[in-house]
Amino acid sequence: MEPAFVVLLLAGGALLLAMICMVMYFSGRARRSATPPAAQTVQPAEPAVPAEPEAPARKAVAEPAEPPQPSTHRFQTVSGTDIKQCLFVVLDWPGLDTNRRLAKLFREVNAHYDEKLGVYVLRDPQAGYKLTIANSSPPGTLPPIHEGDDQPIVPGVSILIHFINKRSVARNPETLIRITQSIVAIGGHILDADRNEVSKEEFEQLRKQVI
Repeated sequence: MEPAFVVLLLAGGALLLAMICMVMYFSGRARRSATPPAAQTVQPAEPAVPAEPEAPARKAVAEPAEPPQPSTHRFQTVSGTDIKQCLFVVLDWPGLDTNRRLAKLFREVNAHYDEKLGVYVLRDPQAGYKLTIANSSPPGTLPPIHEGDDQPIVPGVSILIHFINKRSVARNPETLIRITQSIVAIGGHILDADRNEVSKEEFEQLRKQVI
């Protein structure tokens, strides 16, 4: 075989092979262009959770102020180291009838008359203190109204407790309270140590403080 023919044969085969490769390249590219791109999967967005409204701050509720309570010093008299609980009961309509009712009350509570001092004295063993009932007017002496109707009219009384033992008085205030209320029931009103009137509400507050 002649060399020229061999060269032509090889060149033709190479050209044919190149054409085949070119056809395959363009065919594959055409197929890729015709294929639509894959759709991207979009994750649905999660719904936004609404923020919870903040609870309104509670307004400070002002507590009602407690009514002022009467000071126990209103009912005390001090002389040196001597301290006494003192209440006055002034009679609204003093007369013979009130004298009789006072005398009856003193008998019922076993109060005895001290002729030297001119006062009625009541000792309560359970209370542990001595209770003295004197005249509300100076000099404080009471007539012996238990002896009969010929005695001077009593305008009112002062009720005194000497603080031999403060704790025993605080534990047993009922004698003082009972006597005071019994005299008020005859027809009178209560005054403190400075002779200022004490209302029923104030007396009740005093009672609660002492108890």
